[in-house]
Amino acid sequence: MMTARRLLFAGFVGLTLGGCATTPVPTASAPLVPQVRVLNATFLQNKDGTGQVIVKRDSGLSAAACNTRIFANGTPVAEIAPGEKVVFYLPEGEQMLGAIANGICAGGLMETRGTVSRSRPLVFRVSYGSNGEFSIQPTAF
Repeated sequence: MMTARRLLFAGFVGLTLGGCATTPVPTASAPLVPQVRVLNATFLQNKDGTGQVIVKRDSGLSAAACNTRIFANGTPVAEIAPGEKVVFYLPEGEQMLGAIANGICAGGLMETRGTVSRSRPLVFRVSYGSNGEFSIQPTAF
């Protein structure tokens, strides 16, 4: 009986400590968000004068039960789950991106800005740090 309790406690501690931070997902490995969670399909159209923006969510146990809503200039684009990405297009120039955790998960609205260019994709990641802090930031991963 004592061994089972120890194993259970060790598993709980391992999940608690190891599951706090999320892990970056390579852009090529992240599946696209399913169409049912795209909130505004007009952003998915590549038009003249636009550049590609990729927002992906880290994998990991932290906030795995909740999706993250992605915004472009205050307008909802999609809800992404852990490990997924959304690829969309915004006008060239400076743009605001936002992310907020849905449901019971922690994470108020976080925003960042980026300069969209037709010549190269702008890539961001949504993550949870080891202390549970929620963020959206540019990434090279």
